[in-house]
Amino acid sequence: MPRRNQIPTRAPALFFLMGMVLGLILAREFTAPIGFVLCVAALMAGLSYGLSKQSGRLWLLSFMTAATLSAWAYGTLRFSAKPESSQLKLPIREVHLHLEVDRVMQARSQFDNASGIARIIEANATSRLKPGAKVFFRIKLSETSAFTLQNGSEIKATGVLTPISHEVDPDSFEGYLKDTGIHYRFERTSALELLSPPSRFDQFCHGMNLRFQEYLSLHAPDGKNLDGIYTAMLLGRKAELSDEQSDRFRMTGTMHFFAISGLHIGVIATVIAQFLILIRVPRKLSPFIGLPLLYLYVEITGASPSAVRAFLMALFFWASFAFIRQRSPLAALAASAIFVLIFQPAQLWSIGFQLSYTVVLSILLFGLPLYETASEKLAPFRYLPKANWAPSQHIYAWIQDALLLLFSISFSAWLASAPLSAAFFGYLCPGAILLNMLLVNLAAVVITTGVVSLSLALFGLHSAAGFINHAAWISIQMMDTLVLGSTKIPVMILHCDGFAEWIAYSILTAYFTLLFCIHRTRSQRSAVMWLLAPAIIIAGLLIGLAKI
Repeated sequence: MPRRNQIPTRAPALFFLMGMVLGLILAREFTAPIGFVLCVAALMAGLSYGLSKQSGRLWLLSFMTAATLSAWAYGTLRFSAKPESSQLKLPIREVHLHLEVDRVMQARSQFDNASGIARIIEANATSRLKPGAKVFFRIKLSETSAFTLQNGSEIKATGVLTPISHEVDPDSFEGYLKDTGIHYRFERTSALELLSPPSRFDQFCHGMNLRFQEYLSLHAPDGKNLDGIYTAMLLGRKAELSDEQSDRFRMTGTMHFFAISGLHIGVIATVIAQFLILIRVPRKLSPFIGLPLLYLYVEITGASPSAVRAFLMALFFWASFAFIRQRSPLAALAASAIFVLIFQPAQLWSIGFQLSYTVVLSILLFGLPLYETASEKLAPFRYLPKANWAPSQHIYAWIQDALLLLFSISFSAWLASAPLSAAFFGYLCPGAILLNMLLVNLAAVVITTGVVSLSLALFGLHSAAGFINHAAWISIQMMDTLVLGSTKIPVMILHCDGFAEWIAYSILTAYFTLLFCIHRTRSQRSAVMWLLAPAIIIAGLLIGLAKI
């Protein structure tokens, strides 16, 4: 019989996701004969339905084959054709482009530049670009104009188009662009014309973002740039960090606090849910109030891919309360990944997407079971009824339980992220296990304080909001001091440039395969899980380091 707090691991959508991933990988490398592939996929789906009424696992094999073939055809339709090598070897040239902005990376720099990713609506013939293709842009804005680039804007610009070579360093920014299907940079613009402003909703979100920046800077102390860190954490504006701050947070593996992701969405969702409980909103109705507010926050912060992924996870999990379904974080994780890949299949090659889902999956399959088992085995005063505990014993038990939870989550997150960090960023940070344990509660305090401050400021209570901001700045000062101190520890950061990507993916495949096998056999209490699973990661990292 499963334990009362055991995480449900049955997630049928997970099998569809696995087939979808395989199909998209096929589509990236080979063009599918779409009609034939879809016919075979339909036959395999029908076979899977027929076999599902019988015993055995043949239905699952047929189902995954159908999912893989369908995703192969879908990916072939969605992925833009790769330019020929001869096209990418052409010299840079002047082009005239009509663009629709998909994502703004920097709205306006100190040099009046804006950068981001845009979709081509129309291009002159000499550009050799087709409508629908995406480019990275960095355009010059007028120094005197108050115009700020926003998502959804349509612009016409004249500038220089630079191809991104096939031989680009995979760890560079150009490597990131190529992984997301972008093969050109559009820069050094001269003439710029705004054809269509963004929608009213986009303008509203942009205006609220500017107001939020003002609210988070109320009563800010001078000379410490704490409000910059505060704004970066609450609104995902990493550009507000100084170069020194950005470097030390990145090298210590704590830069994830400045990307709107699962931590931010989880904390804000919890704050909203607790407030709705406080005002006696029925639990079945709370998702219909909380989720729109959560989505509005995601849009105001720019709807970055990490924020959208985290919102989708929260959407599927929180909605289960409204529809009275079994609450399975694993099922919510799989469903959110499927939705992301349906709308943006190229995200499969984004390191952010890979880190988000591998880390959360590791926490669910390894971290939380580790915490549950450790709490059971190390339970203090087990032979003494709780009613007879002294206050000091309650405090001790609470501290131990909190530390076990923090360690389990931090350790499992590090196990999943370490191979990818070594392969794509060129460093390992073993000390991040302890450092994240210390920082995650401080970050949660900062995010919670920010939500309260913004809420007060929206109701005109600016003085109260400024007073609340001081609590966040104290926590931020502690975070920055801990990160700065950790960089001085010799073994905190291990550089490993040249770590092979195939080793990283092999390590993670073996790690998650073992975890799924253990969960399928319901042997989570076995020491094999707690020893062999981390051993796979550590041994793989040592092999990868030895091959550098």
